[in-house]
Amino acid sequence: MERKLLNQTSHRPWPLPSRPWVTTMRWHDLLFLHWPVRPEIIRPLIPQGLELDTFDGAAWIGVIPFRMTGVRPRYLPPFAGLAFPEMNVRTYVWTPGRSGVWFFSLDATNRLAVRAARAWYGLPYYNARITVQLERGTVHYRSIRVDKRSAGAEFHASYKPTGEVYRAAPAGPVGLRRHSSPAMASPTRGSGIASQHDD
Repeated sequence: MERKLLNQTSHRPWPLPSRPWVTTMRWHDLLFLHWPVRPEIIRPLIPQGLELDTFDGAAWIGVIPFRMTGVRPRYLPPFAGLAFPEMNVRTYVWTPGRSGVWFFSLDATNRLAVRAARAWYGLPYYNARITVQLERGTVHYRSIRVDKRSAGAEFHASYKPTGEVYRAAPAGPVGLRRHSSPAMASPTRGSGIASQHDD
């Protein structure tokens, strides 16, 4: 399955990395919520060396709830994959030749995954209690952060598809292509160095 996915490269704005992939996962029941924000408001929160990636003159804050299955390192067999819900709060950044996602926070229910992602990737993961219920096509999502390293945070939403699937044209606006691309670089929290991350 991974080999088949890696062979699909026509949508990518840059080549596949030369290093082998490290982690695999599947995402389900995603909701992409975005709000425009004046760039000067969040610029102080972004490290030097990274620029805010704007669209229509605005920076964007995204809240992305979803659930994951089959989360595992490269050399573990598929049956060893973990399954848990997660939610991230992000904005979009770029360096010359590379677009990326800057995570303000990532909440997840799996404590092992939280510890591993903090230690290995330097990402701001937090422990949370999250429930995801599917009811007649509607996703009911509830997240409560319970991590002592952070102030409390809660998120509640119910959502479902309301229209046909939309696919952005490859030749569409550059800013829209960057924001809708399924393959983006993820700068590590501590260093600001972009590392490849494929959803």
